[in-house]
Amino acid sequence: MSVSSPRAGAPSADEGASAQRAPVRRSRRLVLAAAGAVVVILVATSNLYGRAEPTGRYRPDLPADALATGCYPLPSGVRFDFPYQVRSDEDLSGGRRHLHLQFDAIDPTTAREELTAAFASAGFSPSPAQDPDTDLVLIRDVPGRSPVTVGVTVRPISGVTPDSVVRGTIDLDLPSVPLSSAAAVCADPASTKRFTDEAGSS
Repeated sequence: MSVSSPRAGAPSADEGASAQRAPVRRSRRLVLAAAGAVVVILVATSNLYGRAEPTGRYRPDLPADALATGCYPLPSGVRFDFPYQVRSDEDLSGGRRHLHLQFDAIDPTTAREELTAAFASAGFSPSPAQDPDTDLVLIRDVPGRSPVTVGVTVRPISGVTPDSVVRGTIDLDLPSVPLSSAAAVCADPASTKRFTDEAGSS
C-alpha cells in the first residue's frame, strides 16, 4: 500500500486563510494611518477654520461713567470718591431730577457719610429732612437765587452676603440740569442711564 503526501509547495488550508486576511489587515492599517494624518492636518491648520485669533481683550467695553462724562453733571464741585454705579437718571416734574445709584463694598452709614462729605466740600450744608422717606437734605445758598437743595436717601440691599460687591442704593433728589455736551456718548442711554420707558433700565 502506498501513501501519498502533499506536493511540495502546495499551500495548506491555514496558509490560504492567512494569505486572504493579509490584504484586509493592510487595508485597515492604511485607513487608520490616513485617518491619523487627517486629524494631524486638521489640528495643525485649525486656526484657519474659524478659530479666533487671541487679542487679549476678553470683556466688552464698559459704558462710560454717567457722572464723569459731563452730559448731565452733579451740582458744581460735587464729586463722589466711593465706588458706585449709576442705575438710572431721569427728570421729574417741577424741575427736579431723580438719580438712582448703587454703592459697593461699604455699609450704608459710610455711604451716607461719604455723600455728605462730597456735598459739603462743594459748599452744601446738611439740614433735617421733612419727608420721612428722605434721610437728609443738603442745601447750598446761592446769592440772588433760591438755594440749591438735594434730598438723599440711602438704603441697604437686603440679603447681601459678606462677599457681595453691591451693598445698597442711593436715591438723590436734585435740581434738573440741561444736557451740557454734544459728545456722541451723551446720546447713548447705556452711558447716560437716561432710558425711555420702552427700553427700561440696565
